[in-house]
Amino acid sequence: MTRKILFGINILALMLLLLSFLVPLVAPTQFPVLSLMSLLTLPIIGLNAVFVVYWLIRWDKRFFLSAVVLITTHLYFGPFLLGRKNEKPIPESSLKILSHNVHLFDKYAERPKKPTMAQEYTALIAQRVPDILCLQEYTGVHEVDFSQYPYQYIYFNPPFKLMGQAIMSRYPLINRGSLAFEDTPNNAIYADVLVGKDTLRVYNVHLQSIGINPTENIANQGGAERIKTRISTSFIKQQEQLEKLLGHMSTTANPKMIAGDFNNTAFSYVYRSISANYQDAFQLEGHGLGATYHFNRLPLRIDFIFVDPKLEVLDFETFGGSQSDHLPIIADIKL
Repeated sequence: MTRKILFGINILALMLLLLSFLVPLVAPTQFPVLSLMSLLTLPIIGLNAVFVVYWLIRWDKRFFLSAVVLITTHLYFGPFLLGRKNEKPIPESSLKILSHNVHLFDKYAERPKKPTMAQEYTALIAQRVPDILCLQEYTGVHEVDFSQYPYQYIYFNPPFKLMGQAIMSRYPLINRGSLAFEDTPNNAIYADVLVGKDTLRVYNVHLQSIGINPTENIANQGGAERIKTRISTSFIKQQEQLEKLLGHMSTTANPKMIAGDFNNTAFSYVYRSISANYQDAFQLEGHGLGATYHFNRLPLRIDFIFVDPKLEVLDFETFGGSQSDHLPIIADIKL
């Protein structure tokens, strides 16, 4: 009887996983509630993996069903768990890009943490020596020394003056600008980076936030129904913002790199829309889950670095222990 109940739960988990296959295909403007599945796909995958192990340990042939669906999931979405870690030497001529949602440098935390964000960044820059920084939720009031980056483009989307974005570089920045997303502090900015004789178009992206606080009680945020509506609305805005970004990207023939906080996962419509033509640096050279944000202890990879197929990804790393609520990511690329 117990096995029948477990198998019933197993079938439900399989159906939910198969339903998630539709999420990248259906625009949030057409079916916004379905988009919520993009945040739940990873734990659903984990639940199905548990069932595979459970049936296998008992040498029950029912493990084949979950195993086949999991293999199909891996082929459909691409690798979401990478076991290897790049040990290859990285040539000094590579271009190192760091992307990080710095959460206003933890400036408004009730209890500032130690080490401070200023100390964290001093160490990070000294250890990894990135050539280009793409910072989201940037504030101009901080104690971080960015003097090593003489070329900077910092923009605050009017009328939001507290939270903006920054591109900082060791190389000259030319032809910079903002996409000016409407009615939101979220935005996308860009700059052409002149590296020797090569020009790289860099986009720093911060798509619409989902607008809920995972540490706060659901009732205090308007209840489950209101939260569902808020997230669905955010996903619709993300789609609109991404379409504006993709349209702008088509205006230049230069190789492009897109980095930032997408506020959605690799199982989403926005991810599929951009990964159709650009390489996900994590999938090429990352390791582990690559989680950059924890939503009520649920690990999510919502920060990405995408690169033009014309460019070669040499390495990718996700760093732990940041005082921000996001983790920094770094990619090494070859122009």
